[in-house]
Amino acid sequence: MESALFAIRQFLPVMPSAERRIAACVLEDPKKTLHYNITELARESGASQAAIVRFCRRLGMKGFADFKLRLSQDVFLISSEMLPEDIEPEAGSDPAHIIKSVLAGIQRNLSRLESLCDVNMLIKTADLIRNARFIGLFGMGASGLVAQDFHQKLIRTGFLCSAPMDTDLQITASVNLKAEDAAFIVSYSGENTTMIRCAEIIKKNGAGLITLTMEKPNSLSALADVPLLVPSLEPVYRSGATVSRLNQLAVVDMIHFLILSRNPDGAARVLEQTMTATHL
Repeated sequence: MESALFAIRQFLPVMPSAERRIAACVLEDPKKTLHYNITELARESGASQAAIVRFCRRLGMKGFADFKLRLSQDVFLISSEMLPEDIEPEAGSDPAHIIKSVLAGIQRNLSRLESLCDVNMLIKTADLIRNARFIGLFGMGASGLVAQDFHQKLIRTGFLCSAPMDTDLQITASVNLKAEDAAFIVSYSGENTTMIRCAEIIKKNGAGLITLTMEKPNSLSALADVPLLVPSLEPVYRSGATVSRLNQLAVVDMIHFLILSRNPDGAARVLEQTMTATHL
């Protein structure tokens, strides 16, 4: 069953003002929205009942009842997965329990990632990268490691790209991207000020902008031509990225294999050349 919250975020940029008010009301408190009837939601959002019906149909749903059914599944996922069991190790923690908790968290998150994956958006990403003259890859901290991983994959299959880690160099690199280029920015929160600055420069220069952020509304994905999402299942304050990093790496792998599938013979030739060169 398609996620109601994901559909709202996907269609939000093209919604008229009345439907955007409805969307904002739902996104602010999905659980509370489940208790509203159509009259109450109209009152809370400041929109008409007719606008709510149009809102539901825009999302690909039959009506308000169908929308609430799909929203209820999202609320269940939020309650059961957005606040997963704490796996931060404590003094005296049983090692077997820690290992089991980490694996269970990974499984939950990959399951949620599958429901978020938009095939058309991933295909659009792959095509944008394939057709770009140059690809700039951006990220900081753990997200920077994901950008580095994608850089390693792309450069080994013949793409011209860069992935600077220094903050000033990332901003400088964004300035040099032009309309025929593409940028891929990774930021779990979508609120990193340096990444937002890079995105703003890239948009101004006309380069294609792909972002990979958490699914909650954020400043970075709002700027993107192609906003890719991973589940927002980690707290903002954490000892280090865990499941979010794995989800980001999984998305990068999906994109990379889609790119390779467009020209498998050419990719194989370049891979053979790079392997030969690095194993001399």
